[in-house]
Amino acid sequence: MAVPQVILRFSGYWSEFNSGLMPRRPGLFCVYRARFDDLDKSTTMLELLHVGASSNVNQCVTGSRDLARWRSRLAPGEALSFSYSPVAEDDLAACEAAMLLRHRPSMSPALPERFAFGGLALRLDGRTPLLDREFTVGHAVVKGYSGRGSTWLRRGIDFLRTTVNG
Repeated sequence: MAVPQVILRFSGYWSEFNSGLMPRRPGLFCVYRARFDDLDKSTTMLELLHVGASSNVNQCVTGSRDLARWRSRLAPGEALSFSYSPVAEDDLAACEAAMLLRHRPSMSPALPERFAFGGLALRLDGRTPLLDREFTVGHAVVKGYSGRGSTWLRRGIDFLRTTVNG
């Protein structure tokens, strides 16, 4: 049985200082710990801190109570950076849960243990550093991979994050 597929087209990047220019539309956003290079005007994403969803991404990011918490992870010379993908409001919860399950961002407060929406295939385009570009969550099997073993790998990664980050 085929699962629904959603294509997420991420654009960006917005710094904390120009995050007020992010779209005032529904979608997903990623929060990164980043380093800006003034010399070649490039941005390097160092860590995915958070994945969120909102019916108004601009308002959600600029008014977030988590900004200070996200900033606390920055080292000298680093800054917050944001990317955005439009998503239909009906698909927000499923897409957010899929991204959280797959990528396990270090500062997303509530990581789901399982996918409660059946199955969903995501394909990511555009600005997607540190993200898997194509994956399926839920009960489906993709490209012959059953997912066995991935739970232990994710638990190991989560354990290391808590041990290292205290």
